[in-house]
Amino acid sequence: MWKIANKTIQGKTILAPLAGVGDSVFRRINRRYGAGLIYTEFISALGLLHKNKKTFKMIDLAESESPVTIQLFGREPEDLAEACKYIEQTGADFVDLNCGCPEPKIVKSGAGSALLSDPDRIARIVSAMVKSVTIPITVKIRMGLTQDKPIYLELAKMVEDAGANALAINCCFASQQKKGPYQWEILNELVNELNIPVIGNGGIDTPEDAVEVMKTGVSAVMIGRASLGNPWIFREINSALAGEPIPSRPTIEERFSVMADHLREEVKLLGDYFGVAVMRKHWAWYVKGLPGASSFRGQAVRAGTISEMLGLLNEFRDYLSTKN
Repeated sequence: MWKIANKTIQGKTILAPLAGVGDSVFRRINRRYGAGLIYTEFISALGLLHKNKKTFKMIDLAESESPVTIQLFGREPEDLAEACKYIEQTGADFVDLNCGCPEPKIVKSGAGSALLSDPDRIARIVSAMVKSVTIPITVKIRMGLTQDKPIYLELAKMVEDAGANALAINCCFASQQKKGPYQWEILNELVNELNIPVIGNGGIDTPEDAVEVMKTGVSAVMIGRASLGNPWIFREINSALAGEPIPSRPTIEERFSVMADHLREEVKLLGDYFGVAVMRKHWAWYVKGLPGASSFRGQAVRAGTISEMLGLLNEFRDYLSTKN
């Protein structure tokens, strides 16, 4: 148990913001398996200010998601401050500023990791966000743009001085994209220098990784890509952090039950056509490493309805039962 400002977080595992993946259904499934705090995928501040319907749908939260952080991206302090007011009305527990996304279209707009070239702007943005709402403001950064220009310590102190209530850091540089290597050792330096919680992120793929990162003194670990098709990672990490035996990997029945639930909930949220379309990529992650996974993925891509998808799932389960 730990706190961000006056809000208590149960558990030391966090679901990272995952663009194009982290919708409400995905978030709730990972919460079910033990994510103590969940982040939405990043939201455009300008999208909210322009009252874009798709953007507003992305900040529609379910009650069961709390505690939840809505992450914003943008570059102008006044835009982000105004967008925070919309976020506060959703009932979100926190607002997070994205200062780390290296995607070209985000960087081209001057947002995401582009902000790392201008720490003063980041400080002005954080200050404006803090003044605009009563809920806590957090910030997610990287170590810097390129490996020859680490700015993480200077920037961390600046955002704390500007009023940020917590800092998450992906322990690599924007130029490394998602490749690493990740320098977890810097986390202890940040913990010793800051008075706000520090959250470790980047390359945490196993319970053993999480235990290693927590040794640096961080308040929590943030899990991103390791959760794709694998919500059980939170159950496993929570056990490891508690010093308990790590639970066995999910049985085929449990795995397929979650896949079916995920599909039904996406269809309920998005309708048959779009719900099935979204689930194709999720199902590819869920079955990764299983015998016959490649053939199953190929068939799932061609399925167009929920009944076809569920039929394929039953066939694949029957196939796997012959392999045991």
